[in-house]
Amino acid sequence: MADAAIPALDDCSPRNPLYIAHRGAAALSPENTLEAYRAAYATGLRVIEQDVVVLADGALAVMHDDTVDRTTDGSGLAQTFDTARFRALRIDARRYAGFPAFVSPPLFADVLSEFKGRVLFVPEAKARGCGAALANALSSAGIEQQHALVQAFALADLAPAIAAGYPAMFLTARRDAIAEARAMGVTWVGLDRKAPDAVYAAWRDAGFRMIAWTVNDRAERDRLLALGVSGFFSDDPLSLTRGA
Repeated sequence: MADAAIPALDDCSPRNPLYIAHRGAAALSPENTLEAYRAAYATGLRVIEQDVVVLADGALAVMHDDTVDRTTDGSGLAQTFDTARFRALRIDARRYAGFPAFVSPPLFADVLSEFKGRVLFVPEAKARGCGAALANALSSAGIEQQHALVQAFALADLAPAIAAGYPAMFLTARRDAIAEARAMGVTWVGLDRKAPDAVYAAWRDAGFRMIAWTVNDRAERDRLLALGVSGFFSDDPLSLTRGA
């Protein structure tokens, strides 16, 4: 049975916005780690984002950057690591209270396995061309269609998710792909918070649900809600929902 606490995408609107733990709420926890997702879940958050890349052996891993340099003790392109070497990387979590000193970056399969049926996944096909592998991972893990919202900056990477029945979100700061996105069956758009109001109006008027990234300020949240936004990526979603 589905977890009743998981937000329903059909219910999201400016009056009932979706709050997404961006990279697992990166201001509060070591980003894109199982520890971050566990902490987000413990605080009541039920929508978590993962940046998905492809490793050298074809496994999907969770890592935002092209390289592992910024967040781990390793160096080099993430795509050059196999599963064993990737799992051996260490992330320094000492600046975050309540976490082990060092944690490891997860595989996408790890996140899906632990949180299946408990959260709404919002994975991004971070590596161009990995859309098919991402959609296949969701399907193979038995993730229900209403429990994932697949995102990408490349429209082509959304086609496999749409074919598999998952809702899809195109990431952009522009309005020049509206017709192409609509023709593909994309129904959501993720817009840069700095995009002009006219861009928001164009996507809204075209019938797309809009989510803004990355919003950590309540005044900015309110401004974007007035433009018709139905959700937010946030590094600190708790601050946006406190008193909302």
